[in-house]
Amino acid sequence: MTKRYLFDARVIQDHFPGIARYAYNLLAAMLDALHDDESLCVLHDPTAQNTRFDWLRLRHPRLTLIAHIAPVFHPMTLLRTPPTAGGSAAQHYPYYVRPYFGASRRASLTTIHDLIPLLQQEFAASAKDRLLARVLIGLAVRASAIVITVSEASARDLRRFWPRARLVVIPEAADPIFTPQPPERCAAVRIKYNLPERFTLYLASNKPHKNLVRLVEAWAMLSAQLPESQPEVLVIAGHYDPRYPQAQARAAALGMTAQVRFIGEVSNADLPSLYSACSLFVFPSLYEGFGLTPLEAMACGAPVACSNASSLPEVVGDAALLFDPTRPAEIAATCARALADPALRAELRARSLAQAARFTWSDAARRTLAAYREASRIASTPSPSVQQRAPLG
Repeated sequence: MTKRYLFDARVIQDHFPGIARYAYNLLAAMLDALHDDESLCVLHDPTAQNTRFDWLRLRHPRLTLIAHIAPVFHPMTLLRTPPTAGGSAAQHYPYYVRPYFGASRRASLTTIHDLIPLLQQEFAASAKDRLLARVLIGLAVRASAIVITVSEASARDLRRFWPRARLVVIPEAADPIFTPQPPERCAAVRIKYNLPERFTLYLASNKPHKNLVRLVEAWAMLSAQLPESQPEVLVIAGHYDPRYPQAQARAAALGMTAQVRFIGEVSNADLPSLYSACSLFVFPSLYEGFGLTPLEAMACGAPVACSNASSLPEVVGDAALLFDPTRPAEIAATCARALADPALRAELRARSLAQAARFTWSDAARRTLAAYREASRIASTPSPSVQQRAPLG
C-alpha cells in the first residue's frame, strides 16, 4: 500500500521569497528520494503570484499537484486542515502559519526557520505583532509531532521557549542555479545594473535585523581611508520594504550616495552572475535562522565576510571572515582586509566553494523524508506520549 505524504506548498509564491526557495528545492529533491511505496500530495495556490519557481520542473509519477485556493493568512486556513490531508501518513507545513486545529498532531510536521519576532523584539512592528507571533509559533509547535528547524542555533532558540518540543535539525542548501559564472556573464550583469568593475555586494532585504545602517556607517569609515581615485563601491541589492528607509537615509546623511548603491530587486536569473562578479560579499545580519544568502554567495565562489551572530558561523564555517555586527569599525576593518589582499580573496573563494558543497538538498530531502516516516510511525503507535519525547535518530 502506498504511503502518502502531504506537503503544503502554498508558500511557493513571491510573498515568501526565502521560505518559497526552501519549499521548492526541498520538494524537487524529495521526489527522487521517495521509496517505491511512497508518494507526495502537494497543495499549491494557483492564484498566488509566483515569478521565480517553475512548477513544471516538479512533474513526477509519484507527485500529485492539487490546487488549493486558500490564502496562507486567511483565518479559516488556520483553523481547518486541508481536505486532502485525510488519509495522509504525515503532513508537512514549511511555515509556522498553518492549520492548527482539526489535524492529527501525531502525523504533523512544521518547519520553523527562526524566532526573529521573539528574539529581536526591538525590530518587531509592535507589541501586538510580537504577541501574535509568539501565539502562532506556539500553536504550530503544539500542533506538530515533529518540528523541523534549519540550524543548531535555531534549535537552541526553540528549546528556550518550548523545551519539550521534538526537534530535528535539517540544514538548507543553495539552489542548484548558484554556481560560479563565466567572465562574460559577470560582465553582462555589471552592464545591466550599471556596476563598476570592482564592487562589494550585500543581497537580502532591508529589514532592521539585517543591520544595514551599521553597514553603511562601516562603509563610510572604510571609504574615508581610501584615496578618492580608488573608491570602493558597496552595492545593496534585494527586496526593499518602504517601512524601513533608514539605511538609505543614513547613506545620504553621510554623503555616501556615490559609494553606496541601492539597486533593489535582482531577477533570479541574474543572481549567480551578481554573486560571481563581486569582489567581496558582506552580510552583517544580527540574526538568521540559517543564513542562506551567504551560502548562495559561497556556492558562486564569492569571498565572504559576515556576522558572527546566531546561525551564521555554523553555515560559513572557517570559509569566511567573521566580524561583530554591532561594531561598524570592525565591519570596516574586516572588509578592508579582504579588499586589500588579492591572495586572501583567492583563498576565500576556494574555501567558499568547499564549504557550500557540504550542504546539499539531496541530504536535506533524505533527512526530511526520514522525519516523515518517524511522524507516520508515531501516528500509528498506540501510546504516543513516550514516543514524542524520544530523540529523533
